[in-house]
Amino acid sequence: MREGTAVNKPGIGELIRIKPYMQFMLGKMVARFGDSIDSIAFSWMVYMLTGSKLLMGTLLAVNFLPNILLGLFAGAVVDRISPKKVIVLTNSGRGLLVGVTALLFGMGELQVWHLFLVTILNSLLECFSSPAEMSSVPRLLPQSMLLSGNAMSSSATRLAELAGLALAGALIATVGITWTILMDAGLFALSAVLMSRVVYPSDPSTEEVLAENLSSTDAPRSLLSDMIEAFHFMRKHSLLLIGSILFAFVNFCLMPFNVLRTPYIIDNLHAGAGGLSLLSGLMVGGMVLSGLWMTHRGSSYRKSVLIISGITMLGLSYAMTALPAYMSAYQLPLAAMFCLMMGLGIPLATTPLASYLMEVTPASMLGRVSALQSMLIVSAIPLGSLVAGAAAEVLSTPVLFIAFGILLAMSAVSLLLSKTFRRNI
Repeated sequence: MREGTAVNKPGIGELIRIKPYMQFMLGKMVARFGDSIDSIAFSWMVYMLTGSKLLMGTLLAVNFLPNILLGLFAGAVVDRISPKKVIVLTNSGRGLLVGVTALLFGMGELQVWHLFLVTILNSLLECFSSPAEMSSVPRLLPQSMLLSGNAMSSSATRLAELAGLALAGALIATVGITWTILMDAGLFALSAVLMSRVVYPSDPSTEEVLAENLSSTDAPRSLLSDMIEAFHFMRKHSLLLIGSILFAFVNFCLMPFNVLRTPYIIDNLHAGAGGLSLLSGLMVGGMVLSGLWMTHRGSSYRKSVLIISGITMLGLSYAMTALPAYMSAYQLPLAAMFCLMMGLGIPLATTPLASYLMEVTPASMLGRVSALQSMLIVSAIPLGSLVAGAAAEVLSTPVLFIAFGILLAMSAVSLLLSKTFRRNI
């Protein structure tokens, strides 16, 4: 969208007037709703099928390998074609993969190698869909509304995720894991249909770049040049690089919680699938509340202040989730409260960085630059996943939560000490 279409001020009232963006957000909400149901069901399925914390950590690590190895290539491809087509095709493919997994499990034929294959293929499709979604936002919104738009999108998709998480436990208990996962497959297909109806406003400058790229007779070399250009851009904008490295460390610290959440619920809190839905749901609820606040008030604060506050809140509340494991009463409610606090910190930390990326990156480069940033941010996740799974065989889950939560909170100190970061973001 060109600057001439900008509205006077950011906020929900102004955002809902931009029909293409609202349609785009609806498609994301539908996919997130189904995906959140699947996240609970898939985690439960893997733990019931294998009973191995190490395998859960390994699967999570494998999930991020395609993004690390091929994410930049996927971003360069996305910059050359319609992001809408990419989103429609990848959502359709992910629905098919999820459906096949559900059928194999329902027939009793699902093997461990199937889990690895489906995880890799699904992650490969996400390599293309994520930069396509990132590239879509500046095409649908003026720059002055990026922070509010991203915050609103985060709240809306998290609200859909919250609904899915709240429903997941009941679905598993009533219709079983197979039908629960099949629901996710259908919702991905519906999301693909909704995304296909989004009309992207034309951007002449972007269209000229796409036409020039597509007319190249030496596509492999041109793709390589595009990827190298993304590295040069990231190096030129050092604050993007600093932020990416920092959030790679944040992701590393969060891996024990992501990998061990299901065993923590079962073994330490002595709760079932409903408990997992409650904790996950309240974390998402915190994200919704935080995103709504930023939609209205976020533009009143420097992005650096929001990021530092979010990381500090996330780390301290993460460490405190260990406390209920040492209590004899009110374990689940207390853990739920700390998960809510974690959720409040996540959008504060992540949304400003995403908005800064969109502000400084030309639309014609946003696919590959965002893919490069994503690649850097998730690069520590496989290592963190493997460390979490292996460490859980030696140390208790609460001890790991305390140690990594404190490390995460301390990472905010590096930002406080950086005058450049505090002054320019």
